[in-house]
Formats: sequence, C-alpha cells, structure tokens
Amino acid sequence: MTDNGSDTLSVIDLGGDRVERVAVDVDPSRREAPHHLAVDAASGQVFVALAFPPEKTASKDPHASHGNASDHGALARLDLDTLTVRDTHEVDENPGDVVLTHDRSRVLVTHFDMKRAMTAAAAGGAPSALFATLQVWDRATMTKVASRAVCVAPHGVVTTADDRTALVACYGSDELDLVDLTGTQLGTARYPLGPGQGVLGAPRYGPYSVALSADGARAVVCDLEGQDLRVFDVPGRRFIADRVVTLGARVFMAEFVAPRAVLAPLQSPDGLARIDVESGDVVKRVSYTKNECQAPHVARRAQDGRVFVVCEGDHAAPGAVIEVDPETLATRRRWTVGVYPDGIAFGNE
Repeated sequence: MTDNGSDTLSVIDLGGDRVERVAVDVDPSRREAPHHLAVDAASGQVFVALAFPPEKTASKDPHASHGNASDHGALARLDLDTLTVRDTHEVDENPGDVVLTHDRSRVLVTHFDMKRAMTAAAAGGAPSALFATLQVWDRATMTKVASRAVCVAPHGVVTTADDRTALVACYGSDELDLVDLTGTQLGTARYPLGPGQGVLGAPRYGPYSVALSADGARAVVCDLEGQDLRVFDVPGRRFIADRVVTLGARVFMAEFVAPRAVLAPLQSPDGLARIDVESGDVVKRVSYTKNECQAPHVARRAQDGRVFVVCEGDHAAPGAVIEVDPETLATRRRWTVGVYPDGIAFGNE
C-alpha cells in the first residue's frame, strides 16, 4: 500500500497479521506523498508516484491537497525485495494513477492536475491549457517514450489486454478518453459521460477511475461528483444510457470480481457495493463505521481471487486494509497500515 499521509509503504502478510512499514524519503525537506503503485514481480521492481503536495490546510475537504501541488512529481523505481529506492524520474505536477501494461514493457502515469486547470481557467486560457498529460515510460530503461496532454485532470487508467489502448477517466472534463498506445502520438478519442457536462475544471460527474472486464467488453467509470457508476460498451464505443447506477455516495476505484460484477468503494456515506453491470442492479451493499473502514478508496482482486479494500481513514491516524468476501461483502480480516493509504498492489503481479 502507498501511505500518502505518512510517506511510507505498508506491506501486509496476506496469510497472517504482520504489517511492515518502509519510509519513502527521497527528499528529507518535503512530503513525498506516495500515491498509487504498480508491481512487476518478474523484474523485481515497484513503481510509485510521488506527488510532493503543498502543506496541509484547514480545508474541510479531506482530499484538498490531492491534485493541488505546484511542484513536479516523480516516478520512483524501488527494489521489490527491499523496497529501497533505485532511482527517481521527474514527471508532471500531481501524478495520479500508475499502471504497467500487460506485457510489462511500459509504465503509464496520469496527472490529476486540478491546480493547472483552475489556474488556466481563471486566466481565461484556451481549453487545451487546462489539460494534463498521460505519460508513457519504458519499464526497462526508465526513459519517457511518449507524453500528451489528453484532458482535464486525468486520473484512473487501465489498458486493454493487447496493450493497444488506454482508457482514462478524465475527472475535470467529464469524459472517458481512449488513447492509442501503438505509437508515440497518443491519439485520443473522447466520450462524454452524459448530457449536461460541467464546464472544464468544474465537473458535473467527476469521473475518478475506470475498470475493465476480463473480456474487455465493458468498462465501468466511477464518479465522485455525480455519485454514480456508468457502464461503457467498449466494442461499441458508447456509454449505455440505461446503465447509470445511482449510489448516493462518491464512488472511488471499483474492481471487477466476476465477469459481470464489480465492487465499488463508497464515501460519504462510507460503504461498499456489489453491482451487476449488465442489469445495473445493486446486488449487495454494506455500510462501514469509522472503526471498520473509514473512507474506502480502492477495491482490488488478487490473483488467488481474494478481494481487498483500502480504507483511507481520517488522514491523521493510521488507515486500514480489509479483506472482504466478494459475494456477501462481509469483512474477513483487517490490517492497520500507515496514514491515508490510497493504493494497493500485490507482490506476485
């Protein structure tokens, strides 16, 4: 797990209770704020986004510093066995998601740069001035091979099984972007989430993440501002109009746990929902107290089929990770980790 609020990584023993925390401190004078990570077990490497956010403020929004940094971020490469930092490479401000392509040849980094969008909007800049980049890095050489400003505040990203296309959730422009990864130009096709999009930088829906079904036929887009989940027909290149699942809570980073079922973490109120993406039905929903799972951020399925949910907590005290039954959503086990955990990856990926 990346512990955004304590500049650490937490490592849990999935078969027991042991938790180890390792500092990620590349600059003693700054907060690194590690945000999301990807593991390549074959090469023994971990890739972590470092955001270097501004100092915390008295804002009532617990995510106020997310996407609000003025300094460049970094992509850190760590040794999987020791979690020591091998090297770091400058990326743009406010790195968002970090994923590896399926063939493990490239690392993709989005930039959730709402500060850029708000500054450009206030200055009356052209729409493109609000856009932030998707970057593509060569995993072996750690050289940047492609970069393009794709939309406003891109965050969650996944790639198709053939690694030819990236699907990017564009929070600040209420879009799903499909990006061509076959060349260095990163051509894009943008699909609005629905009618009545917000103005650039002030979204109505606020898509934060995207998950792709195993067969690649369906993508689900999770919305913070719209408080819903939307289903995208990938072969047909369209959102399915009657497949908007209203949840009355901010929907963070969902995961497919079966061919047609996703688990969606919810905040305000906190909980977890199992949704049938073909019928649009909420099959099961549970609520969480602060002591169970405060501010669920991401659900992830391990290779053995077990499902884990990362709980941010209150961003001041340690957060948690829970294992849940993917059918009943009952909590099976709980681990206490660092402050404000927000990313999870598995050591055998």
